Amino acid sequence: MEVIFVDWPPVKHKSYIRYGAHIRRYYAWITLNEIVGKVIPFREKKGSINWKALIKMFKKDSKIWVEYPCGGVAHFFVLLASFIQFKKTLILNVHDFTVEQQKDTYGKHPFLKKIRLKIIEYLLINRANVIILPAPGVLDYFRQRKKQKVIIMVPGVGEDELFIPPLKKKIKNKKTATYFGSIRRKDIIHRIIELFTALDDWELLLIGQKEGAKIEEKENVKYLGIVSHDKLQAILDDSDVILIPDVYINEDHAIEKDYSERGIPIKLGYALKSCKPVITTKLKGISEYVSMVGLEENVIYVKEWNLDSLKDALQRAQNLNIDAEKTIQRLRPLAWEPRFRKVIEIVLDIDHRNHDEIEWI
Repeated sequence: MEVIFVDWPPVKHKSYIRYGAHIRRYYAWITLNEIVGKVIPFREKKGSINWKALIKMFKKDSKIWVEYPCGGVAHFFVLLASFIQFKKTLILNVHDFTVEQQKDTYGKHPFLKKIRLKIIEYLLINRANVIILPAPGVLDYFRQRKKQKVIIMVPGVGEDELFIPPLKKKIKNKKTATYFGSIRRKDIIHRIIELFTALDDWELLLIGQKEGAKIEEKENVKYLGIVSHDKLQAILDDSDVILIPDVYINEDHAIEKDYSERGIPIKLGYALKSCKPVITTKLKGISEYVSMVGLEENVIYVKEWNLDSLKDALQRAQNLNIDAEKTIQRLRPLAWEPRFRKVIEIVLDIDHRNHDEIEWI
């Protein structure tokens, strides 16, 4: 069996992981290669199209696995192949619904681009046999068609990462709060920087891609840039608090329509796995995930990011007594590898399984 893996250049090694979006892509790639006879990447290492994969994409018996979104050219050829070979198996591993996620996180697309993305997204969803979603809340953004399998796979952690972090040995003058993720998130990160400049006994570490955002480092605010996944853990181990200050709820539309309210940050599993207090915005997707894994005592919710609420949250965080062993055990069912193995079993046997159902993995 041949599977065409449609993505940006494959993330073949954990040391290649630089962004949250790389994590699911990495585990999908390595697990497919572990189970499937032949996995052919759509793109070469440097990003150019793999013409061998493109040709095989149009073969009757090949299956197409798409890490969505992965670029307009890739989307075009996937749709073309799925219409030419109308019964072709198409698996859509959704990271984000581009229009809704962009609107809530960075700002709206230009009108024509928005229409184009909407059409492509609609067609890909309609043609897919299996859709893998990162959160149950994003089910509201499309209508499941007949004979279509939907799998909910919430954020997790790697099997080899499920260990109790070492105790901190270094004595520091200031306590450390760490944020890792996109820096360009509708000015929320700049608000956090402003708040920490008013705190003498805390320092803020920022990790992630600027994406055009301007970061002015302060005496107690440091930007570490992009850090590889295998080095991130040491930074989290040395932190006192992990921050997930998601975007504010927009005032111009109802809260139930917000993508940020429905989604679950990919970093949440790793933040909890650090066994450090997590201070985060009170959003539905986040709170449901924390409740599902039974780690409410590890999390402090903030309704508004102002100086008083931040001071209160940091003070409460210092008084938390987190059970590290319990935390790791609660996260173990969310290990990436066994869940992706289960997904691939479903995909390979999709013709003999029940459709029209939603399955959690």
